[in-house]
Amino acid sequence: MQLKIIYLIEKLKKGNKIPKVRVIIPASGIGKRFGSKTPKQFLKINGKEILALTLEKFNRIKLIEEIIISADRNYFGFINLILSKYNFKKVKKIIEGGTVRQDSVYNALMHLKCGSNDMILVHDAIRPFISERKIIELIKTSGEEKCVILGLPVTETVKIVDKENFVIKTIDRKNLWMIQTPQIFPYGILRKSFDKARKDKFIATDESMIVEHAGYKVSIIEGERKNIKITVREDLNG
Repeated sequence: MQLKIIYLIEKLKKGNKIPKVRVIIPASGIGKRFGSKTPKQFLKINGKEILALTLEKFNRIKLIEEIIISADRNYFGFINLILSKYNFKKVKKIIEGGTVRQDSVYNALMHLKCGSNDMILVHDAIRPFISERKIIELIKTSGEEKCVILGLPVTETVKIVDKENFVIKTIDRKNLWMIQTPQIFPYGILRKSFDKARKDKFIATDESMIVEHAGYKVSIIEGERKNIKITVREDLNG
């Protein structure tokens, strides 16, 4: 696997399309649905913190220059212990997150010093099973498509229901995708999109929705089934 990753990096270099890549990891969530006093990102899978499992994927990729974490200030000390324990040298800053994910990512953007064409990759702290190969594929695709996200085609039947849970309509799933992270965008586009969203008081559930609101096109490549977002305790089994 490591040889395949090195091969992909070398292909990027030969293509002369190597952007500077910086990563934002929003990690401010408290995980109400999970039912734990400790936020999910600090729980362990096979003896290692979920946040650490996530960070190690990005820390190993040579194309990535910097990682910034946005988190609840009360957990800064704990995060620093994780960074020291696993020697995550690419994590340059921990900044205070916001009350919602959108604010956390925006706060991180405000702390980045980079050019408009540098690439910003945003990934959920609680998606620890993403592969390095898929991250590199996303970066490679962004050299041509600019704004790129991961997703999976919907395979189940989808229905709209009313407040009493009676079916209103069955939706054609042919063009439906379930969206994942990481997502990657040029810094200039992402910053302009966030500024517009704040001006319009537009609230989104992911970064691509903010970029779409600003009028930019976003392309999708297929993600990974294992790249789940840890939401309930059963997810800890991967």
